[in-house]
Amino acid sequence: MPDTLSTIRLRGMPDDAIRRPLELLEAVEIMELVVIPGLDAVLDAPQRFALSFESSIALSGMLRKHAQRVSILKEMVTEALSENGCGPQHLAHIPGALPVRAIQSIAAYPRWSADPDGLAVVRIAFAFVAVHALTDPTDCRTASRALHLRPRPLHDDRALLRRVLSDALPCLGANARQLLSIYVSKASVFFSDPDAGRWSVQSGGRRDTSASSLLVYNPDALREACRGVGLDLREIRISARR
Repeated sequence: MPDTLSTIRLRGMPDDAIRRPLELLEAVEIMELVVIPGLDAVLDAPQRFALSFESSIALSGMLRKHAQRVSILKEMVTEALSENGCGPQHLAHIPGALPVRAIQSIAAYPRWSADPDGLAVVRIAFAFVAVHALTDPTDCRTASRALHLRPRPLHDDRALLRRVLSDALPCLGANARQLLSIYVSKASVFFSDPDAGRWSVQSGGRRDTSASSLLVYNPDALREACRGVGLDLREIRISARR
């Protein structure tokens, strides 16, 4: 999979000049490399996931919205870099977002070459957790930089994935349900971690405990969503917010 940050590098710039592009790039990476592949995994196997015609149409619409958000966010990254006199040559050694690094590492396990259906469930689990952390910085009503307002959570996406998984779960085998529980638990760990290591790169190696992120991981909403889709909460360990 491509590394979104590998083509744009920040080095030797003030923290304020770096922070905004990194916030936006984190959202780009997670939408492009976690959420969209998870949605594709459901759409690619409609019978396996008991996807109704109405849900398929809605999920396709959600996919298009995320693609549009990614396009807008990339434009916002370019603007943020330009405003601070930065360019591609200024980005350096910034690791990808932690959930992206995690799913790429997991997807590289040799076991999935013989179990693509299992990998699809893993991708769906990560996407399910991602929409309980992502906000929408392209929403002009709540994403004003001047007012420093927190962008709104992806409530519609959460509701749709909850409905889709509620329909799918009774049709999945025991192994697939177990995989979903395991990887929702694992994904929650990566989304709950503020990933100070990533943010410290732009501050000269200092652990930046005030890391700025457009992710707002919500363990309570995620736990309730797991209950709502029919997952056994005794088999899930939702990571607390850190």
